[in-house]
Amino acid sequence: MLLKILFSLCFFVSTFVYAKPIKIEILSDYNPSYGESPGDLATQLLLIIARNLKDEMAIDFVPASRLREWRELEHHDHICLYNKVKTPEREAKAIFVTLPLMAFPSNRLILRNKKFVSAEVTLEKALSLGLRVGVTKGRSYGLEIDDFIKANSDRLFIGEGNDSAFRLRKMLVQGRLDGIIEYSSVFVNDYPSEEVLKDISFHAIGDTHATIFGYIACSDSKLGRQAVDLFERALQKPLIQEQVISAHANLFLPQEEVFISNSLKSAFGVDKKEH
Repeated sequence: MLLKILFSLCFFVSTFVYAKPIKIEILSDYNPSYGESPGDLATQLLLIIARNLKDEMAIDFVPASRLREWRELEHHDHICLYNKVKTPEREAKAIFVTLPLMAFPSNRLILRNKKFVSAEVTLEKALSLGLRVGVTKGRSYGLEIDDFIKANSDRLFIGEGNDSAFRLRKMLVQGRLDGIIEYSSVFVNDYPSEEVLKDISFHAIGDTHATIFGYIACSDSKLGRQAVDLFERALQKPLIQEQVISAHANLFLPQEEVFISNSLKSAFGVDKKEH
């Protein structure tokens, strides 16, 4: 009897030790086969988490457009996406990690040579002024803005493709668009010169939340749920949380940075842990 118990115990331990990591495909515009480090913070943070989970999860990056990545996630059980805004439509077809990977100030309406527009303006008001505003197809800007875009797509310039956000920023600088919806820090990072910025103004969009979080989302499947549980566990670790929070330092304009840091601490419950 004792031998049977010992054999069962050894079998359980050996199975646990040698269990293969689950295989997950991450759809992204990052391709590690090029041998380059990722330029965006979200990918850098995802790789930190992936290294933390290397014994339990093996990930492969697969190129995909924003539209295709959601289709792939719906049709396969081993797909995960990252830096995704939660919307009711997306939560109906994917499982989201509850803790955020990224935090952003709300998108701004960025205008060129339109400084007569007030510091805070609704999108309806901007379009009523006859402004040609560009947005990226398939991107989520937050629930309120997404709803407006859906209802007013015929009044907006819709950019398509993997690099559409970059092309919209370029079109604005070239004067081919009056405005775009984008994060102020992303635009300033692309065009930091005073010569460009002297003609640019950043406007808060009325009726939107001050902070937007980007999450990891996976296929609504058994494998997807396993991946979400692993990502969740990694993001619960104080060291990972510290890395996520500190990585956001100096990422945004000074007036937005403190608010972003506090929003992440609140999401992680850091303030509660410190008291």
